[in-house]
Amino acid sequence: MNELIVTVVPIKEEDVQRLRCACPSATVAAESAETVTDEQLSRADIIFGNLPPARLSACKQLRFLQLESAGYDNYTVPGVLPAGTIVANATGAYGIALSEHMLAALLAVQKNLYGYWEAQKEGRWADGGDVGGIYGTRALVIGAGDIGTQMALRLSAMGAKVKGIKRTVSGPMPHFAQVFEFRSAPWKELLSEADIVVISAPLTEETRHLIDEEKLHMMKPQAILVNGGRGGIVDTQALCDALESGRLAAAILDVTDPEPLPKDHRLWTVRGAYITPHIAGGHHFQETTRRIAEIGIENIRRFSAGEPVSNQVWPR
Repeated sequence: MNELIVTVVPIKEEDVQRLRCACPSATVAAESAETVTDEQLSRADIIFGNLPPARLSACKQLRFLQLESAGYDNYTVPGVLPAGTIVANATGAYGIALSEHMLAALLAVQKNLYGYWEAQKEGRWADGGDVGGIYGTRALVIGAGDIGTQMALRLSAMGAKVKGIKRTVSGPMPHFAQVFEFRSAPWKELLSEADIVVISAPLTEETRHLIDEEKLHMMKPQAILVNGGRGGIVDTQALCDALESGRLAAAILDVTDPEPLPKDHRLWTVRGAYITPHIAGGHHFQETTRRIAEIGIENIRRFSAGEPVSNQVWPR
């Protein structure tokens, strides 16, 4: 059977050729999210990339969806994909980019660089006072996968004691002092001792509004929350309340709920919120795109050959 593989990922032409070589009996259509047609989608057996979920209603014979993202929650909603479709994500592609972005923003807040930037714009030479840092702090990483592990590596290398929370734990993990399973984690103990709380978990029914008013109350008033996972993991209104009341020192957010964040949303101007518009991942970093191509091509080869794929997220 001649499979149709549709890729909408902005990979290099040489990577498209590698995909063709990996699946010589298949037809590969290299398109973009804007140029791919419903007719192509209706004939696609395999799709490589993230199309708007609504567009996947055109798929009639899709058997494998290889996402270019680590997140997958929008694609596993009932009715989005044909029954039996296997979904794999791009875990392993984003750890470096996301962890470097989160670390840069964290240090900018701790070292008051945003304050000095404002002073520079005003031509004001002034000492902003004491600053914080990573050395000697306690950090909690919620979601100890690729991104969380890369963040733990960097934090521990700079002198932090890092603990983690993971869906399942099979043994000790490098760069973590301890790792707890999600369902049995001592949340109050971990949150109350953490100076830095990093979220790098996927959005699921279990993690939606995981960080709510109750958990925000467990955190230190001087703690910094860093969310590079999904916006829906944090209760936005509860976060705004915590920042405004001083119960939380700062929140560094590359993801928000909702997205895009409306122009008049209170989160834009609330004290202690530092926002970037979900750009830490994507194709902004060349190494990320290279890794997406590697993961996707190998997984599509495996699927076409009848072999198990890596990073399968659906069906579980």
